[in-house]
Amino acid sequence: MDWREVIHDTDEQKVFMAFDGPFYTWRTVSAIARQTGLPETKVWEIMSKYNLQLTRISEVPSASGSPLVGLLEKVG
Repeated sequence: MDWREVIHDTDEQKVFMAFDGPFYTWRTVSAIARQTGLPETKVWEIMSKYNLQLTRISEVPSASGSPLVGLLEKVG
């Protein structure tokens, strides 16, 4: 499922665009929050809303211990 066909909310679009670069597979919520200007709580809310539909929360944290999230189409 392509997120561009499903996501219409402006804040949600910002979050999904932050994932949709060629250089990103997994990202931390804090990095997405910095890029989008949204609070981390809002990013978590969006990630949780679409978890296992469009996004996936990694079972393995980043090197810093922060949770990682990714687009399902990129991370499977």
